[in-house]
Amino acid sequence: MKRSIRLFLLVCLAVLQLRAEDLLSSIMTDMKQFNEIATQTKQNEHYQPYIVSVFEAKELEKLGVSTLKEALLLVPGVDMATDNFNNQTPIFRGSNPFAYGQSKLVIDGVLVNNLFFDSYSEYLSMPIEMIKRIEVIRGPGSKVDGINAYAGFINVVTYAEDFEEFESNDKVVFKYGSYDYRMGGFVKNFKSKDFKTHIDFYYQKDNKNISSGPDGLSQGALGPANIALSQSGEAPLWLDEYSLGLDVRYKDFRLKARMLQHKQGSAYGINLTLPQESDRMKLPSYYAELGYMKKIHSFKLDIKAGVKYNAFDSKAKLAPDNLVLGSVVFPDGIYGEHYAKQRVLYQSTYVKYSGVAKHTITIGYKARQTRTIQMSSKLSNLATGDATLVDYTLTRPFFDKDASRDVYTLFFGDEYNVNTKLSILYGINYEQTSYEDAGFEPRVSLVYSKDFKNIFKAIYSCSHRNPSWQEMFTKNNHARVGSTDLKPEKVTSYEFSYIRNFTNESYLQSDVFYLVNKNQIYNSATDPVYRNSAKTDIYGVELEYKGHIFANDKVYANYTYLDGRYSTDGGKKYNLPNVSHHLAKGYYIYSFSGTLSLGSTLKYVSSKDRAKGDARSKVKAYTTVDTSLNYKNRHYNYTVNVSLKNIFDTDVRYPSPQNTYVDDYAQARRTFLLTLKKSF
Repeated sequence: MKRSIRLFLLVCLAVLQLRAEDLLSSIMTDMKQFNEIATQTKQNEHYQPYIVSVFEAKELEKLGVSTLKEALLLVPGVDMATDNFNNQTPIFRGSNPFAYGQSKLVIDGVLVNNLFFDSYSEYLSMPIEMIKRIEVIRGPGSKVDGINAYAGFINVVTYAEDFEEFESNDKVVFKYGSYDYRMGGFVKNFKSKDFKTHIDFYYQKDNKNISSGPDGLSQGALGPANIALSQSGEAPLWLDEYSLGLDVRYKDFRLKARMLQHKQGSAYGINLTLPQESDRMKLPSYYAELGYMKKIHSFKLDIKAGVKYNAFDSKAKLAPDNLVLGSVVFPDGIYGEHYAKQRVLYQSTYVKYSGVAKHTITIGYKARQTRTIQMSSKLSNLATGDATLVDYTLTRPFFDKDASRDVYTLFFGDEYNVNTKLSILYGINYEQTSYEDAGFEPRVSLVYSKDFKNIFKAIYSCSHRNPSWQEMFTKNNHARVGSTDLKPEKVTSYEFSYIRNFTNESYLQSDVFYLVNKNQIYNSATDPVYRNSAKTDIYGVELEYKGHIFANDKVYANYTYLDGRYSTDGGKKYNLPNVSHHLAKGYYIYSFSGTLSLGSTLKYVSSKDRAKGDARSKVKAYTTVDTSLNYKNRHYNYTVNVSLKNIFDTDVRYPSPQNTYVDDYAQARRTFLLTLKKSF
């Protein structure tokens, strides 16, 4: 009997030992996984050599934030601008509000700025439910090798992020709101031993039409003889789009692809004349990138190759009935169909070496070949005034059908961790193009962590923005005329930051910046040719706070003050035009329980001065308040969110250039949104 008991005890001890080893192994695996997640997400990223803000999408969903655009409007120092196409562009720290491409948008490591405008307006409507995290760098810099941001960098991370999750992120989403807005989408992940596949899809549309006008004809956009034809009415700002994203990993290989079919109303008119409701513009975006990443001892190799297609596709009534051009009268107006398709081929190789103590050295290159591969231009008969379309692709092209540009970028950088308190990042970019070269651009960042509570940063950097396709190659257009003589816009940036951590979840960050911008590209209604005509000096302060008032709430607030001077062609200096000197944003979430919360966001944008020679009064300041009620059923794992945006029905307008829409570009007023989400 005793022998049996001893045998039983020995077996139990062996089992317990094995279970303990398994448990310890499981704990170590979980700790490693937690550490990896913490390293990759780093909510505030205070130790990074940039001025950066991070927003978790699940928190934004509680506030009723619906799209990427709405999320970016919460970022310190970021305002929004638009144009007659309704090509909306986030403006970082007041830098050239009427330019595109000053900021870069990256989705899961892939640059998605289109080639035609060098903007990403078509991605601003991306539903927040498709996004996991948004990281925004203010000022020059980038977290992705081979991408050179001029004024700001936006890194969108989807649920394809490269590490195992402790909970499933599969979901389906449905939305309904004002302007008959409807949206449906899903996120799905498949995992096996060697394969990981992520798919996301969404479709959304609305019938948004906003009262606007008088249009640009009232200011003589198409000549004095046509001023009387100016109209006021509903600007077609409707949206109809769908997107399919794919991310496949097999061992060290990764394929990333996305198809976005974006269609929208013609907004305020290609020639600044109010279009018809059915007039439309398409901005499709397709890309595929194959990557290989391998770690070999102290080396980390990252090789990528990809292809991207964009197009500008417009079909619209360009001018009203009875328009007069020279001696020709157009009794039925002027109609036009314009199409240009661009292709980008790129390949990059970057090597990181960490074999030298305290150093991580990066060296690499990126090569891009950009081409226009298809173009067509059709207009009403310009000789007779007949509305029947005539093919002017060869005789009167709206765009250079042979447009091309090659870009080669070399990079060297070193992250030097001097000790536990001080790290230095320094490096240099060199870029050569088929046209004007950007040359050498250095960058130095110092991060000093006195202790957990006190972190200091100092950053010096130079960057540039190459002219966009439309700034270089547009032809035969009353509002835009391209020039291949343009030089890259240049910026030299000086930034200082102090971060005060109170707890792991609360902090106050203060930033001071000074930006010197040269060769900035402008045009106007009276001189539609794009030119390097402006120089601006911009300086400012940003304050950003995140924390709690009570145990069951979250508070986020920021304030930006910026000012500066600009001059054209080396002349007299003036106040910054079309720039708000004061921006204040924030949100508050109060959780009544684990299932019910109430959120609210507030945004204040101060008035904006007009450009030199523009006699209109300032663009008016505005304040908007949104509120949202969020309910989560934990048993069935579904969420219901009801939000009311701009609850006080504030009149929000984005500034228009001189001699265009005299009352600026009107935006949506009070709207509501209902969101249903089921997670799996």
